[in-house]
Amino acid sequence: MYKLLAILRRLQPADYALDLLAFAGTVALAIGFRWQARDLIWSLWISSLSFGFVWMLTAYLCALVCVPGKAKLAAAVGGLFLMAFFTFHFGMFHFVHGAFLIEFFPLNPEKSGGMPSLLTLARPALAAYWPFVLMTLVSRARDLPWRQLPGDQGKGLFQPYLNVIRMHLLIFVFAGLQLAHLSNLALFPILLFYFFPWRIFNRERQALAAEQARATQKS
Repeated sequence: MYKLLAILRRLQPADYALDLLAFAGTVALAIGFRWQARDLIWSLWISSLSFGFVWMLTAYLCALVCVPGKAKLAAAVGGLFLMAFFTFHFGMFHFVHGAFLIEFFPLNPEKSGGMPSLLTLARPALAAYWPFVLMTLVSRARDLPWRQLPGDQGKGLFQPYLNVIRMHLLIFVFAGLQLAHLSNLALFPILLFYFFPWRIFNRERQALAAEQARATQKS
């Protein structure tokens, strides 16, 4: 507990301001629209899908900006190949997950049934929960590859998956809590966990550990 408090004290307002804003906005949405389990689950799903494609598009465009004039064509073609691979793999990942979720949490209970596609899942989810997607992008803006270097489009390709692992784990946790009739109690803790700046927290944890190791060596 002491170590946790020490790490939290190292965080500066700039480290969590966007996350706090996104959390507060999402809580307001959840209260105002009386969100249930289905709403949070599909919000997480469409945010995961949207953030992944925004990340890839940002990496592609930033790499093109950094490439010298004569190399832009090769960079553009190579980037398009990576984007095609990413679209298939990342999209299939979410399609399988969404096809599973829709059996338990239909997007439209009155028109459920039939084999869905990624588009038939994404369109109504985005139309209904775009404010949550916007809050996610605000919170995760610093995780986007704004300074992608030429030829590096593929090196960080796993980054969107790292960011969405948390989203999908929370979906399964919340779905389980819904089945146990505990979802109302868990809504706000799950949102807090979702928007918590874990990357910065881990950075400060490692920095504190390094400082303590140096202090131990000196003593």
